[in-house]
Amino acid sequence: MPMRGASHIPFTNRSIASMVLASLSGTALWLLPDYVRGDNQLFGSNGTLLPALALSFICGLSVLDAVGAVIADHAARRADDVRVGREAVYGMLLVTLLAGLFALSLRWIGYAPASVLLVLALLFGTGGRNAGLNLAISVSAAAVLYVAIRYGLGVHLQV
Repeated sequence: MPMRGASHIPFTNRSIASMVLASLSGTALWLLPDYVRGDNQLFGSNGTLLPALALSFICGLSVLDAVGAVIADHAARRADDVRVGREAVYGMLLVTLLAGLFALSLRWIGYAPASVLLVLALLFGTGGRNAGLNLAISVSAAAVLYVAIRYGLGVHLQV
């Protein structure tokens, strides 16, 4: 029987957001195309394990956060709660959808156009309205990331 004056909240916004992130990253990990996943040699020269490793960390840490929030006491859950509104859900879905489209488009259009389109879509999706500035940022970000991946990690990308 619940105590009078105490409200029982099984899930906070933070734990719900953690469960959503765990579900999205787990699904993305499961659906990760073979050409992105590669042969998963951690210390090999192809570096294809990185997307799967990143998704695994996101999924694992989200599960830990959700479990920790559920087993924490009521006062701690209320103090730790964050507001997850329409904007946060939109952001999670936007990034997830665009990352999936990016992974799928790599094979057909190559890294350079796919990454420029990814950053451009993120900029427009989050409120950037200056087309020229968005394009300049997208091309610059794609170039910096290409140099970092190619020469920093030694991964040869299909440009």
